[in-house]
Amino acid sequence: MASIAGRRYSTPVWRGVWPRQATWRRLLVPLALAGAFVCAGQVIYWSLLGAWPFHDTVDGWLAGYRLREGLPVYRVSSDAFLLFLQAPPWAVIWAGLSFFPLNVVGIGLLFGQVLALRYLAGSWIVAGLLCWWPMIPRELVTGNVDLLMAAAILAGARGVGWPVALFAAAKLSPGLVLVGATRRQWREALAVGCLLLLITLPWPTLWLDWIASLRGAPADGWSWWPMLPIRLPLALVLLALRRPWAFAAAAALATPAFHEHSLVLLLPAARLAVDELGSSSTGDFDSPDLGKDGEAADFSAVASS
Repeated sequence: MASIAGRRYSTPVWRGVWPRQATWRRLLVPLALAGAFVCAGQVIYWSLLGAWPFHDTVDGWLAGYRLREGLPVYRVSSDAFLLFLQAPPWAVIWAGLSFFPLNVVGIGLLFGQVLALRYLAGSWIVAGLLCWWPMIPRELVTGNVDLLMAAAILAGARGVGWPVALFAAAKLSPGLVLVGATRRQWREALAVGCLLLLITLPWPTLWLDWIASLRGAPADGWSWWPMLPIRLPLALVLLALRRPWAFAAAAALATPAFHEHSLVLLLPAARLAVDELGSSSTGDFDSPDLGKDGEAADFSAVASS
């Protein structure tokens, strides 16, 4: 049984819009494999050209190393090269990761991003098809965490609060998905948020340094798509719709720096919209099963095909 935002479905809604014919399967599987190979080839090619280790992974790893060594983590600069802008809890997280060699961390993050893509897609076949989209390999070679953040947004829309808090501590905007959250989600998010604050206590000046770094950065954070007059008004309109996919889209659009590869943050909204479309077209859903505190009891993930 599948569910979205507390509504339980007796059949996986993703399958309601997925081709079931054997002919389609025979066509899509090789297309998915080809997409995966093309994506992997691009990642390897760019790595051989000098992209490895990927920039944003190096940025985070160095920030963690500097924190361990008592060196400044944040700096005021208009140059985005190796400029660490994630909030202090993530500086502490990177400090722990910096005990491992940079190449090991880079490979681990790359595999984490691939697994996040699989979660977003719902199946390896769909993940392979998505690899034809140029933004997927581009995101992978940045070394960023946008696919992981997108997975956290999708998990938040499905009723899990702690990943939202974790990535809100990195880029703030995932917290918007909690606008439609249950009390259980809020408790999870607040608990993790408090823990993230606690781990920064040994370095109290980090928060002031981080704020100074943000104030010194360009107004729109080198964004490809500006916050004003485009993204912020769109995000506010989406929040007013009060639909799971709209909350997810708002959380994506409101990220402080929106680059071309940041378009992958819209994948949770697309996945939720397709699931909602599939459920409405089949009419196959039950009334929500409300548990303690009036919240939906079943938040199982949509089954993959």
